[in-house]
Amino acid sequence: MKFLSKNFAYLLVLTVLMIFASGCVNVDQKTVINNDGTGNITLHYWTKNSNLSMGDEVGGFAFADSKVRENYSSGNTEVTDVKIEKNDVDSTSHVNVNLKFKDFNKLSEAKAYSKVTPVWTKGDNGMTFSYTIAKDTANAGNMGMSEYKLTYAFEFPGDVLETNGRKDGSNKVVWEKTVADLKDDLVFTATVKGGGKGCGLFGIELPIVILLGSVLAYRRFKK
Repeated sequence: MKFLSKNFAYLLVLTVLMIFASGCVNVDQKTVINNDGTGNITLHYWTKNSNLSMGDEVGGFAFADSKVRENYSSGNTEVTDVKIEKNDVDSTSHVNVNLKFKDFNKLSEAKAYSKVTPVWTKGDNGMTFSYTIAKDTANAGNMGMSEYKLTYAFEFPGDVLETNGRKDGSNKVVWEKTVADLKDDLVFTATVKGGGKGCGLFGIELPIVILLGSVLAYRRFKK
């Protein structure tokens, strides 16, 4: 009976530790978006070593090379570099990931971004951008989650006309949140000057048509 009680107590403590460690990750993500929706992401996330005592994943964030590559790779994304390091000074483990994407709108095809809804499309006043991270009330409600920082920076191909984030220069915006803020969806928005890819006679084709027309008119005039 005493053996069962000890095992139950151990499992209870283990369960509590797993729950409290599940969201204990700091995230710093920098994204560059080009006019055509391609771009790249530089991601850095880290946690305390003690949170990895029960495995190599915390709150959906992997701390093993093969798992990191699996989480961030898809038909739309290519992982170009992964670096995993431990900092003995503050007893933390760090993951740095670099990846390229073909279409920002398809970012959620990668497992790591399955809870993200990205939008990059032409709007009435320029390019419309939004990046929504689905709420995670289970982790957000844990004690001390306001200490874990979520920082997302986006660099756009044109000037930012309006945004609900903090502008850092003319074409960069930063959103600074915490895990506790995930009690609700995190919605980042911006309107960016420009129109994305040129199309029809309003892209590169128009100057070519004008040039060809001028050449033909000149030849006829000479005749």
